[in-house]
Amino acid sequence: MAGGQVKSVLLSNLRLKLLAVAFATTLWFFVAGQSSTEVALFVPLGFKEIPSEMAVTGGPIEEIEVRVMGPRFFINNLTPSQLMAEVDLSAATEGMNIIKVNNDDIVAPIGLTVLRVRPASVEVRLERLVKAELPVRPVITGRPAAGFVIADATVYPKTVRVTGTRKGIGGVAFVRTRRVDVSGIDSSGNFTVELDTDDAEYRSIDVDKVRVNITVRKER
Repeated sequence: MAGGQVKSVLLSNLRLKLLAVAFATTLWFFVAGQSSTEVALFVPLGFKEIPSEMAVTGGPIEEIEVRVMGPRFFINNLTPSQLMAEVDLSAATEGMNIIKVNNDDIVAPIGLTVLRVRPASVEVRLERLVKAELPVRPVITGRPAAGFVIADATVYPKTVRVTGTRKGIGGVAFVRTRRVDVSGIDSSGNFTVELDTDDAEYRSIDVDKVRVNITVRKER
């Protein structure tokens, strides 16, 4: 790049930086000259640093009231989505915990001050996660073509590993697939099908699809 071009680019960048500084300074003076006001908003409550072997299973309220103070211009344009409430669960244990909610747990835009949060504490229940290996059962619907019957239906993998709470998976004996429709088929084939987890309380499952091998034979 020629020297003149380099100089032109540098000057252009310098002008942009000066404009940015001038804009920020003007905005600061505008905001500083505004009177302060307060507002209370209901903000969704979230959690961080949940112990890896635990899961939140009950107790927490969904929203907390956060009162903030700041320049009227900011307050008038403030929405709950601009605030974030997250409490630290790193020290929580299994069972019911009473967790304090502090002003420092609220992330607010620059220029605003968090005055108060309500409630000052919340109840959070944690349960320990367990793992289990469960067999997979295919769900077959429909009828093959006339003169044919289903001789066998096998699944691969035959088992899947699931993670959940003791209460959530303690009484589960197997995992079903979604429906495999064999209507009208007259030959054996493979079907890739999702697992049916709609009514399950799994926290994780190592696969979401399995292969169902359908063997068809003629009626005797």
